Amino acid sequence: MSFLEVLLHNSFDNRFRIFFSGLAKGIRDNARNGEVTLGAWGHALSSARDKLYAYTRARPPSRTLVDPLDAFIATFLKSQGEYAASVRAAVEAVEATKYLAASVGRTAYIAKDVLETERVPDPGAWGVKVILENL
Repeated sequence: MSFLEVLLHNSFDNRFRIFFSGLAKGIRDNARNGEVTLGAWGHALSSARDKLYAYTRARPPSRTLVDPLDAFIATFLKSQGEYAASVRAAVEAVEATKYLAASVGRTAYIAKDVLETERVPDPGAWGVKVILENL
Protein backbone atom coordinates (compact mmCIF):
# COMPACT_ATOMS: atom_id res chain seq x y z
CA MET A 1 0.00 0.00 0.00
CA SER A 2 1.43 3.40 -0.97
CA PHE A 3 1.83 6.35 1.38
CA LEU A 4 -1.07 8.13 -0.32
CA GLU A 5 -3.34 5.09 0.04
CA VAL A 6 -2.52 4.85 3.75
CA LEU A 7 -3.08 8.59 4.20
CA LEU A 8 -6.40 8.56 2.36
CA HIS A 9 -7.60 5.39 4.05
CA ASN A 10 -6.69 6.42 7.58
CA SER A 11 -7.25 10.15 7.63
CA PHE A 12 -9.75 11.80 5.36
CA ASP A 13 -10.86 9.40 2.68
CA ASN A 14 -14.58 10.20 2.67
CA ARG A 15 -14.13 13.95 2.54
CA PHE A 16 -11.59 13.65 -0.25
CA ARG A 17 -13.88 11.33 -2.19
CA ILE A 18 -16.62 13.94 -1.93
CA PHE A 19 -14.23 16.71 -2.98
CA PHE A 20 -12.76 14.84 -5.95
CA SER A 21 -16.17 13.65 -7.08
CA GLY A 22 -17.34 17.28 -7.05
CA LEU A 23 -14.16 18.34 -8.85
CA ALA A 24 -14.64 15.76 -11.60
CA LYS A 25 -18.25 16.84 -12.08
CA GLY A 26 -17.21 20.49 -12.10
CA ILE A 27 -14.56 19.85 -14.75
CA ARG A 28 -17.02 17.88 -16.86
CA ASP A 29 -19.67 20.59 -16.52
CA ASN A 30 -17.30 23.50 -17.28
CA ALA A 31 -15.12 22.08 -20.07
CA ARG A 32 -15.86 23.53 -23.48
CA ASN A 33 -15.17 21.40 -26.55
CA GLY A 34 -12.98 19.13 -24.46
CA GLU A 35 -10.83 22.03 -23.25
CA VAL A 36 -10.46 22.75 -19.56
CA THR A 37 -9.43 26.39 -19.17
CA LEU A 38 -8.20 28.07 -16.00
CA GLY A 39 -11.69 29.49 -15.63
CA ALA A 40 -13.16 26.00 -15.86
CA TRP A 41 -10.70 24.79 -13.21
CA GLY A 42 -11.73 27.68 -10.97
CA HIS A 43 -15.43 26.88 -11.33
CA ALA A 44 -14.74 23.19 -10.78
CA LEU A 45 -12.68 23.83 -7.64
CA SER A 46 -15.32 26.16 -6.27
CA SER A 47 -18.14 23.69 -6.92
CA ALA A 48 -16.09 20.86 -5.37
CA ARG A 49 -15.58 22.96 -2.22
CA ASP A 50 -19.33 23.69 -2.11
CA LYS A 51 -20.06 19.98 -2.45
CA LEU A 52 -17.68 19.21 0.41
CA TYR A 53 -19.27 21.92 2.56
CA ALA A 54 -22.64 20.24 2.08
CA TYR A 55 -21.27 17.22 3.98
CA THR A 56 -19.08 18.74 6.71
CA ARG A 57 -19.44 21.36 9.42
CA ALA A 58 -15.76 22.30 9.04
CA ARG A 59 -15.09 25.81 7.79
CA PRO A 60 -11.81 27.68 8.02
CA PRO A 61 -10.26 28.07 10.48
CA SER A 62 -11.10 24.59 11.72
CA ARG A 63 -7.80 22.66 12.05
CA THR A 64 -8.90 20.27 9.29
CA LEU A 65 -8.13 19.58 5.64
CA VAL A 66 -10.67 22.30 4.83
CA ASP A 67 -8.18 25.02 5.85
CA PRO A 68 -5.60 24.46 3.08
CA LEU A 69 -8.22 23.43 0.52
CA ASP A 70 -10.16 26.64 1.05
CA ALA A 71 -6.99 28.77 1.02
CA PHE A 72 -5.81 27.10 -2.19
CA ILE A 73 -9.16 27.55 -3.95
CA ALA A 74 -9.69 31.14 -2.77
CA THR A 75 -6.21 32.12 -3.96
CA PHE A 76 -6.59 30.23 -7.23
CA LEU A 77 -9.79 32.15 -7.96
CA LYS A 78 -8.43 35.52 -6.83
CA SER A 79 -5.14 35.12 -8.74
CA GLN A 80 -6.86 33.78 -11.86
CA GLY A 81 -5.18 30.42 -11.68
CA GLU A 82 -1.72 31.17 -10.32
CA TYR A 83 -0.86 27.71 -9.02
CA ALA A 84 2.33 28.54 -7.10
CA ALA A 85 0.64 31.35 -5.17
CA SER A 86 -2.31 29.06 -4.44
CA VAL A 87 -0.01 26.36 -3.07
CA ARG A 88 1.79 28.94 -0.89
CA ALA A 89 -1.57 30.00 0.56
CA ALA A 90 -2.39 26.36 1.30
CA VAL A 91 0.99 25.82 2.98
CA GLU A 92 0.42 28.90 5.15
CA ALA A 93 -3.01 27.56 6.12
CA VAL A 94 -1.44 24.22 7.10
CA GLU A 95 1.14 25.98 9.27
CA ALA A 96 -1.64 27.99 10.91
CA THR A 97 -3.36 24.77 12.01
CA LYS A 98 -0.55 24.36 14.56
CA TYR A 99 -2.06 27.22 16.53
CA LEU A 100 -5.76 26.46 16.12
CA ALA A 101 -7.98 24.77 18.64
CA ALA A 102 -9.69 21.70 17.24
CA SER A 103 -13.46 21.89 17.14
CA VAL A 104 -14.31 19.26 14.52
CA GLY A 105 -12.56 16.25 13.03
CA ARG A 106 -10.42 13.64 14.72
CA THR A 107 -8.08 16.16 16.30
CA ALA A 108 -11.01 17.43 18.40
CA TYR A 109 -10.60 14.27 20.51
CA ILE A 110 -7.00 15.13 21.46
CA ALA A 111 -6.51 17.03 24.70
CA LYS A 112 -6.15 20.78 24.14
CA ASP A 113 -2.98 20.98 26.24
CA VAL A 114 -1.31 18.29 24.10
CA LEU A 115 -2.07 20.24 20.92
CA GLU A 116 -0.76 23.44 22.49
CA THR A 117 2.45 21.75 23.67
CA GLU A 118 3.22 19.74 20.53
CA ARG A 119 2.22 22.40 17.95
CA VAL A 120 1.94 19.95 15.08
CA PRO A 121 -0.16 20.70 12.01
CA ASP A 122 -3.40 18.90 11.42
CA PRO A 123 -2.66 15.58 9.65
CA GLY A 124 -5.44 15.98 7.07
CA ALA A 125 -4.28 19.51 6.29
CA TRP A 126 -0.72 18.20 5.96
CA GLY A 127 -1.94 15.56 3.50
CA VAL A 128 -3.56 18.26 1.34
CA LYS A 129 -0.27 20.20 1.39
CA VAL A 130 1.72 17.17 0.26
CA ILE A 131 -0.69 16.48 -2.59
CA LEU A 132 -0.75 20.10 -3.79
CA GLU A 133 3.04 20.47 -3.59
CA ASN A 134 3.50 17.38 -5.74
CA LEU A 135 0.97 17.98 -8.51
